[in-house]
Amino acid sequence: MKIEFEKQFGKGVDPWYAKAERWVKKKFKNPFIQHLALGFVEWLKQKWIDIKIENTMKDVDIQAKEIKEEWDEEERKQFAPEYIETPSEVEGLMDMEIKHPKWEDLP
Repeated sequence: MKIEFEKQFGKGVDPWYAKAERWVKKKFKNPFIQHLALGFVEWLKQKWIDIKIENTMKDVDIQAKEIKEEWDEEERKQFAPEYIETPSEVEGLMDMEIKHPKWEDLP
């Protein structure tokens, strides 16, 4: 006599594939069909994992791109000189002034 049982320890939510495996074991008593159904669930699980990894990597790539853009903008603000144009006394000309925080410290 063969007795089979499954036990889940602790609280938590079963993933969809664990529920599907339990359903297949309860629903199909024919070992051939049960084997095919469990194989199909395993195949779906692998596809689901692959797609989940791919989507996560896309999200990571987007976040990395945003961080790089933020860093480039901060670097531009930090190291770029400030360019100021003001009207001149001479008609048609503009006074230009270039400021940089590092240059202000120089004697």
